Amino acid sequence: MATTTKDPCSLPSGDLRHSITILGPTLTTDTTGNVITYSPFLTDVRAKIDPVSGLELIRSGQDISMLYITVSIRYVPGITAKMQVQAYHGLYWIRYVENVLERNRVLKLMCTAVDGNQ
Repeated sequence: MATTTKDPCSLPSGDLRHSITILGPTLTTDTTGNVITYSPFLTDVRAKIDPVSGLELIRSGQDISMLYITVSIRYVPGITAKMQVQAYHGLYWIRYVENVLERNRVLKLMCTAVDGNQ
């Protein structure tokens, strides 16, 4: 029986169940100086969101939870680790961006939850 190997650069449309917004940093100036805010870089991007791991700990008497996820999207140039992902269920920092096999077809965004949002 012959088996076919799955192409790591394919991203079936059925897996793209989530709609996300990629937020990019913008520098604004207020009375105290420069402030970084985030504004939409891309909107309505179809994505696959996979939880990787989670962690709960007590630090300085406060419960802290961290959630790590992988967001897979079709390739879009310009996405960097200085951006954020806004999903229906939370806001995530992009920790690093993987261009799968450097073929400009699929991006994997490795993210962590912002301020314990899950």
